[in-house]
Amino acid sequence: MGLGDELSKFIPKDFGKKSKKKDAAGAGNAGSNSIRKPDSDTSSRTPPATGVGENTDKSGRCADQPPHRSEDRGVDVGDADDGAGEALPASQHAVMAGHRKAVSAIAWDPSGDVLASGEHGANMLLWDFPSMDRALQSFRTVVPYEGQQIHAAKFNPEGTLLVCATGDPRAKLFTPEGTLVAEFKRGDMYVMDMRRTTGHVSALTSVDWSPHGDRLVTAGADSTLRFWHCERPQKQEQVVVAKTATRGARVAVTACAYSADGRVVASAQQDGHVSLWPTAGPFLRPAQHVAAHTPGSEPSAVAFVPGNDRHLVSRGATTVKLWDVRQMATPLAVAENLPSAGPESNIAFSPSGRLLLTGVASGGAAPSASATAAVLDTADLSERRRARLPVPGDVLSIAWHPRLDQIAAGLTTGDIVLLYDPERSSRGATLCMRKQQRRQAGGVSTVGPIITPHALPLFRDEKPASAKRRRDDLARSQKPREPVHGHGKGGVIGVNATQHIMKSLIKDTIRDEDPREALLKYAAVAESDPKFIAPSYKKTQAKPVFDDTGASDVPEMKRRK
Repeated sequence: MGLGDELSKFIPKDFGKKSKKKDAAGAGNAGSNSIRKPDSDTSSRTPPATGVGENTDKSGRCADQPPHRSEDRGVDVGDADDGAGEALPASQHAVMAGHRKAVSAIAWDPSGDVLASGEHGANMLLWDFPSMDRALQSFRTVVPYEGQQIHAAKFNPEGTLLVCATGDPRAKLFTPEGTLVAEFKRGDMYVMDMRRTTGHVSALTSVDWSPHGDRLVTAGADSTLRFWHCERPQKQEQVVVAKTATRGARVAVTACAYSADGRVVASAQQDGHVSLWPTAGPFLRPAQHVAAHTPGSEPSAVAFVPGNDRHLVSRGATTVKLWDVRQMATPLAVAENLPSAGPESNIAFSPSGRLLLTGVASGGAAPSASATAAVLDTADLSERRRARLPVPGDVLSIAWHPRLDQIAAGLTTGDIVLLYDPERSSRGATLCMRKQQRRQAGGVSTVGPIITPHALPLFRDEKPASAKRRRDDLARSQKPREPVHGHGKGGVIGVNATQHIMKSLIKDTIRDEDPREALLKYAAVAESDPKFIAPSYKKTQAKPVFDDTGASDVPEMKRRK
């Protein structure tokens, strides 16, 4: 061995953190929550059901779990390649509880630190993963419009703005902290031509940002797509009226999506049609218009395949279809028997764009015992497997973050399930699950309302008060008034009509009286029976002596002067 061979051992050949190799013994004792790949000699038309984060015993039954705790035991998915060279990040899971109704929208900012979730109960919760602990509690609740369901929410590519579309015709912009930035304009509902209005006149159904992050498109039930600039919310840039076969009728636009280059916008209509609109115009007719789904099935989502703008995926009520935007006469592939949980059911792509996730409903009136999501191959929409979540309900909204490589699924029960793998990502759910739950200062008992009737003034006992306070109380220190009898006594009892007439006939002569004479009437009484000043100085007051010398000689008229 030469000197060059010895030095080559210390020269690095690649960069980055190296993952530790697991030995055979450690892989065999990974726990009972492993996902086994089906045998190659066993063929079945239905893909195997995968228990994601599922704690199973020897009998195959799922153990009970707390609602907001993750599965501490690992789930080995290293060999679950899904046939597309990419495995699901499903070794552990966590459940975030905070919504009371179905979670209809999930938006993740580009950094993966903030997640926004909207529900049918008009509440939008904001979750901050770096500041959360194992309790998984949201840091803010925002109500865009009182009583309006939230249909869509999405962050711009920079992560500085969050747009929310509700049952109100006006979209709203928020900061990641939940502060309101702008409110878009509402149109005139009395104008029949939708091209003449400056905003939506019916409920919004979908919204999407352009790749540049300064413009967005909104879809509404008023049969229009409207383009906006985020800095000019009071003036729309362009309006597109959806095409329908019935003359004079309106058809709701249920979904919209930008292409990766921002040159095309895809839209889905309530009658099952899918259209492509060039953002540069013209907007009178779509570039492509095809009857993609059954009329009345109400397609809930359209999206371009990441890294391939020539392929478009549309989500119907029971099917998912793959289209070539250059020729949309027939779909490239169709995946059937995938019932959606509601009109907000969407699709999510893996970071590489090879896999596609969508929720699958139970199809019955009651939600399924375990929420299910179908994993499809974007090349031919072949179903690789069905991921079964260990929580009840149906998956309505779903998101797969490209940087975190984590999955968030919103259920019809109001829970949000996070799927993650600590070996593949160190942020997001992994970051907050490492922190211990903060201890509360005092326990709060929730036993329902406590009724205390003796706290009411009617049943309250009088507290003992001092004598001084009793004297200060006018109601207690004064003698109660005696009852008054008769008509018109003391102004308490009302007078009859005769007394009222006689009172108006009797004249008031007090202005004709001499005030001096009126006061002199009481002079003799005050002198004979003094009550105030005279009794105080009665014993010490000297007898007044007046000097009347020469007063008699002065004439009476001069003395008055």
